[in-house]
Amino acid sequence: MTVIDQLVHLASLQSTGTAIYAAGIFPSQRYQPRLGIAREDDNVFFTACIVHILQSLEGRLEDDELAISTRICTAAIAAYPLYGNKDGLDTYNFWRTRPSGHFPNGNLMHRFEHFRIPDDIDDTALIFLTQHASRDRVGALREKLKGHANLAYRQASNTLPEYRGLRAYSTFIGKQMYIDLDVCVLSNLMRLILLHFPSELSEYDRDSLYLICEVVRKGQHLTMPYRVAPQYSTTPLILYHLARLLPHLPQEYADIRPVVLDGLHQWHRQLKVGMEKLLLENALLNLGERPDALAGLPDTLHSDREFFYYIAGIFTAFEGNVVQRVAESPFTHLRFRSGAFNLVLMLENSVLRRSLRDS
Repeated sequence: MTVIDQLVHLASLQSTGTAIYAAGIFPSQRYQPRLGIAREDDNVFFTACIVHILQSLEGRLEDDELAISTRICTAAIAAYPLYGNKDGLDTYNFWRTRPSGHFPNGNLMHRFEHFRIPDDIDDTALIFLTQHASRDRVGALREKLKGHANLAYRQASNTLPEYRGLRAYSTFIGKQMYIDLDVCVLSNLMRLILLHFPSELSEYDRDSLYLICEVVRKGQHLTMPYRVAPQYSTTPLILYHLARLLPHLPQEYADIRPVVLDGLHQWHRQLKVGMEKLLLENALLNLGERPDALAGLPDTLHSDREFFYYIAGIFTAFEGNVVQRVAESPFTHLRFRSGAFNLVLMLENSVLRRSLRDS
């Protein structure tokens, strides 16, 4: 498909308002393949991810392509308030908040308040990025997140021991929630903070960057991806997020760049054709790198049902070595996927390849 065809297809997947999805939202699903569970999942996460990629491509799109992309983004951003903080604060949730729409279209967990999750820094950071949030707004968020960071009210128990003393930002913005340290989530947040405060890093910023960089230096993103990124859980997904952070890192953290690039090249070479390979190729192209051989790009690739971009671990919050070993098992993970997100990755690849040919 051409770029314009891909954009038209993407626009056709965006909801115009249904019983499940509000206008502007892109459909996605949560599933557990071994248990045969599959549910439509009304979340803002994939929609914000799609808008973020479209906005990153704006300078490379032709006028007719940009017009479609802008319409998609405008409709998507208009739906964000549905996922805003239930008390009107300036943070965002994965699911709808008024009333709570946690675990939508399920049979059990949506019935219990216990399973309602608080707002999180991942969705909040992605939405702030796509809204082009001001320095003052980001500064206020950063100040708020200090009260929810590791050691603010409790210590992380399910991360690696060497990181439990860091005042790094936790994924969830709620004091009833466990402390979760995830290098992909932190990479998204730190991209937002570094856009506005590149030379004014706080203790929390530095500890978060230290965690990310130490994971890379020690190769833990390769050997124990779930332990360092429990919300994403795979090495390709971690490498993709690290690649997006690299251009924003201060010089003092530049030593991780060759390590990340080497990982991207190695994993791109060894993966077969599929969305994971395409994801890593996009990361390399965005960094000005040329992969050894460009991935195949069949028009049906967006239908790759094996590819997921996010997980929810059923036992992630529990302490204890035995439980944590169980928590690492894919059998205990709910996976989240979106055909529309897959399609925007294909679109990104098409645009980046076109730019490569034209350069």
